[in-house]
Amino acid sequence: MVDITKLPKAKSGFEELRSQNQIYVDHTDLIYEFAYLDGPNFLSRPRRFGKSLLISTLESLFSHGTEFFKGLKIEKLWEKREQGKTYKVIHLDFSSFAYISPVDFDTKIYDTLANTANCLEITQKNYSGTYKSDALLTDIISSAPGEFVLLIDEYDYPLTHSLDDKELFEEYRKYIQGLFGTIKALSGKMRFIFITGVGRFAKTSVFSQLNNLRDLGLEAKFAPLLGYTEADMHQYFDEYVENAANILKLSKEECYAQIKAHYDGYRFHVNNETLLHNPWSVLNFLSAPENGFKNFWYETGGAYPTLIANYIENIQQVPLESIQKTEIGSDELSNFFDYFTVTPLSILYQTGYLSLRVEENALGGQSLFLVPPNLEVKSALSKLYLKKVRQTPITEDDEDTASALVSDFNNQSYENLIKHFNVILNSFGYDNKVAFTDERNCRDFIELAMTVAGINSRKEVISSIGSADLVVEMPGKRYVFEFKLARTKGSEALLLDEALEHSCDKRYGEILPIKELIRIGVVISAKDNAVSLWKIF
Repeated sequence: MVDITKLPKAKSGFEELRSQNQIYVDHTDLIYEFAYLDGPNFLSRPRRFGKSLLISTLESLFSHGTEFFKGLKIEKLWEKREQGKTYKVIHLDFSSFAYISPVDFDTKIYDTLANTANCLEITQKNYSGTYKSDALLTDIISSAPGEFVLLIDEYDYPLTHSLDDKELFEEYRKYIQGLFGTIKALSGKMRFIFITGVGRFAKTSVFSQLNNLRDLGLEAKFAPLLGYTEADMHQYFDEYVENAANILKLSKEECYAQIKAHYDGYRFHVNNETLLHNPWSVLNFLSAPENGFKNFWYETGGAYPTLIANYIENIQQVPLESIQKTEIGSDELSNFFDYFTVTPLSILYQTGYLSLRVEENALGGQSLFLVPPNLEVKSALSKLYLKKVRQTPITEDDEDTASALVSDFNNQSYENLIKHFNVILNSFGYDNKVAFTDERNCRDFIELAMTVAGINSRKEVISSIGSADLVVEMPGKRYVFEFKLARTKGSEALLLDEALEHSCDKRYGEILPIKELIRIGVVISAKDNAVSLWKIF
């Protein structure tokens, strides 16, 4: 019986985690690579990826040395570098403040700094001006040059939460820009500065004052800093994966494969091939595997769906495929962006809805693509696309259909599966006018519904001698669908034979890993707007 309490679910405090002997995935050798140097540092990562735990780790390291780092990779490195020296840490979490305006926001920062000043017995002055926190910060740092560390978590929280009000957004932008100007002026008096956020804003915007900032996201070696690698999963969570496999009646190998399909796939630098699992989703799944492979990342609001939805809404004429896989140039990822001028694709990349993939191209070189990292995110993206672009909100009926699809596959209820295909084909609003003009449209609608349901489905899966219309991966089973559209009555039987013959001759689905292979031919009648014939072989 595994001890679920050892999983650090919903924990962001490093010292509490270590004191309670919970699992801590040790990437502290990478922390040392930037923490031993002076100067300001910045790291952007999607929500629910461990930024707050990183801030908490740095706070403990600088304020208490290696007291809570026994046995971790950084312990000896840090003791040699700092020789027991500790620092005064100022920690500002912009997402933890409740505020309604930049003035109110400044007051919250001032109150936090005032607590620090009181503890250090620093006299506070009657500061003039609308904003006062920058003056107090200057007095605090100047009281003991070289003794302070400044940590700012979620710097862009006020910005991302005011996107629907451009005037308010601009006020927050100017405020943060001014605060960063003060921080730059003080950077030579501080031992270390670290800032996290979800997005990168233009250098001419927020970071123009802090132009000596080191962006760790632009350096390949820091790509695995947050998130779990495949090796981490086996080293730290193997017994929990085995427990999940037993509960779900899967082999351990299949359970690892399902975890990878649902929660892995993040790649944060073009020159780093390491793919990362989302920690939040992995820990939620392993804590209660009996609930299955749920969409934890999106359901908890950690992925900023409101922000993403606003941008998806602006690409009304763009097909879903173009935001599920888009070729880009590597130089596009090295820029800072502004939320009001940036393309939807770059916002989707920054917030974790799209991740990097490298594929060989026809010329023998490599091409770079943005794709959803995994099933969890692909499902979330599809839901938002349906709601904002296709104007087809996900209803309770849709959720029921999604749940039914999963049940159909799990129970091998093929009659019901085909019935639900018909429901899907006639439930896309104005899109059903074009659904039955091309078999690819029919297939795409079915595949989209499967994606919303969190089913591992892929279109145009290439083999050595062709590409299958639709491949669905389930535990221990692989389904290969070949679709045909019958535009006239009387052609259905011939088309069904053609679908079956084509799938067998091309050996669709005969790929690794080897699974039980189930091929299904499906003929859809354009006249009846429904599946007219189908067959398993």
